[in-house]
Order: sequence, then C-alpha cells, then structure tokens
Amino acid sequence: MEAKNFQLQAVKERFPKQENDITTLYYHDLEFRAICEDYYLCMYYLSKFRKETNETTQTVEEYENMKQELESELMDRLKSRIR
Repeated sequence: MEAKNFQLQAVKERFPKQENDITTLYYHDLEFRAICEDYYLCMYYLSKFRKETNETTQTVEEYENMKQELESELMDRLKSRIR
C-alpha cells in the first residue's frame, strides 16, 4: 500500500461523512493533499509521543494544537467544496 493511501485513510476516518469529497479533493487539489499529508504525519507522531510517555509533555501539547489546526483547515476546504 502506498503512503498516500494511509494519508487519505487518516482523513477519511476523521471525517467519515465527507469520504467522497475527501477522495475527490485529495486527487484534484494539491494543497488539500499536502494538508492530508501533514495531518497523517501529525497523527503518527502524536501517537508515537503519547506511547513514549504517560504524562502530557509540551511536545504532545504542540502536536495536539497542530492536529486541531489541520482539522480546521481540512474542514474549511471541505466546506468550500460543498458550496
């Protein structure tokens, strides 16, 4: 499986109701694809850092904030597609 499929799947899992729009945007909008890639990497490292420590660290907090920002960007792109 290609890495981009993991990226696409991560976003589809987060926004299951927009699965078709996500797929369309992913393959036709380079900026959306870049956000998906960033989101996947953010989730990957957030999971990794959470497993490495039982307490909330500054790094985990930074990745949590980044996750929220990326989710907001993804939703903005999806909303503009729906209009």
